[in-house]
Amino acid sequence: MTQRVPSTDSGKTVTNFRRGNAMSEVSRPVALLQRGALITACIAAVPYVVLKVLWLSGSTVGITSAAAAFEMSSTRVVAANVTTVLLLLVAIVFVTALTRPWGQRVPGAVVLVLAAGATGLLAPFLLGLPIGMVVQLLSGPGASRPEVQPGLAPWVFSVVYGGFGVFAVALAVLSAVYVVQRWPELTADVPTPSPWTTVVGVIGLVPFSAAMLFWGLSGPGSTGPQGMDSPAQRTVLVVNGALSAAALILQATAAARRHPHIAWLVIWTGTCVAALQGPSHVLLARDGQIEPLVAVIAVLSASGATAYGLGILRHRWKRMASQRALTAR
Repeated sequence: MTQRVPSTDSGKTVTNFRRGNAMSEVSRPVALLQRGALITACIAAVPYVVLKVLWLSGSTVGITSAAAAFEMSSTRVVAANVTTVLLLLVAIVFVTALTRPWGQRVPGAVVLVLAAGATGLLAPFLLGLPIGMVVQLLSGPGASRPEVQPGLAPWVFSVVYGGFGVFAVALAVLSAVYVVQRWPELTADVPTPSPWTTVVGVIGLVPFSAAMLFWGLSGPGSTGPQGMDSPAQRTVLVVNGALSAAALILQATAAARRHPHIAWLVIWTGTCVAALQGPSHVLLARDGQIEPLVAVIAVLSASGATAYGLGILRHRWKRMASQRALTAR
């Protein structure tokens, strides 16, 4: 149930989201922030959806070669385009839920899966591409026109991934507000994985981090993800490697204890990136040719990072339950 009641502060309205016996208050500025972020996310998704629908209908807009036009009609590419459009539509429903009272009643596991998927897929575009584009421009005239893949116009890269970056910013804002509203105590203490969780994290995150850093700095060569050759794309690989390494290392530092909220943000982002980017390199492999080493690392990172992240959350959830029990006495 949603109620709007005047607050004691002049000029402000408070929106109450009632969940069972709990009540969270959203001030008017926060409500406006949520609305603005939601509108921004929806607008940012439009170019991608329109472009994909045009390609699915047979249009060659943004396609610069006959070979690329032919590939767009292949079963693999059509299936990939349909899947990515559906995933983006699910993401739009998700960001809408983050701003609505009924979204507070969505099972936590569903929120976890959707938020993790969105973070793992979008964080590299938000954090890696801006830096990568600067590196691209500084690399010289020959490297200043990146392509998503041969046969696509350079503007496709900017429109698609620029939109993803804006969508990621809006999603980050909405997710942060949602977590504070629904689980305000979750990030109040430093993430502390158990020894076994740490071992699993090392198995999953270290190979992924090392491979991403190596391929990002030296190029994918014949063993890495093909099509990630431009400086901008390789910068994204470096960012992926750095984030996954930080997710493993940061929890053991004094900085994490001083700034638990930031520690949670970094560990969440790095873990989700490791869990999702490995499999995405397999599913989106150029021409369907999957490099064996990429596949092995994807299996390790997806399983290890997932177990690591869930282990940290489970440990934190137990501590929260214990604290509630002590408070109730």
